[in-house]
Amino acid sequence: MKRRFIYTLLLAVSSVCLFGSCEKTPVDADGLLITQRSQCFMTFFDALGSDHRTVLVSGSTQIDTTALTVKAVARFGTNLKRIKPYSSVVTDAIVEPNMGIWTDFSTPQQYTVVSGNRKVRKTYTITITLQQ
Repeated sequence: MKRRFIYTLLLAVSSVCLFGSCEKTPVDADGLLITQRSQCFMTFFDALGSDHRTVLVSGSTQIDTTALTVKAVARFGTNLKRIKPYSSVVTDAIVEPNMGIWTDFSTPQQYTVVSGNRKVRKTYTITITLQQ
């Protein structure tokens, strides 16, 4: 009798734990967690060349979170038509379109930082010029 009671109790507790932890977590279309964070800004920017090394002149990148611009200088001779951009953003934010793909930066490009709660969107214009 005591054994059956313990078995039933264990079954009940494990059922509550199993089914109680299945609450729906909000995710976006890409399967990324949607949080309560409304902060939305870029914190770092880098660009890689065909050798997968940075092409930016050290200390040249300026991120203006008020004007929503990124200005960077690439080393002399860099092919601006084939750059792989990377950035860091505030916690839980995402960047659209995705970075890390070959992009033509011979003209300024725009990327949108979207907050963790997916309600705040800020579009940055990224300009890369060649070193003089």
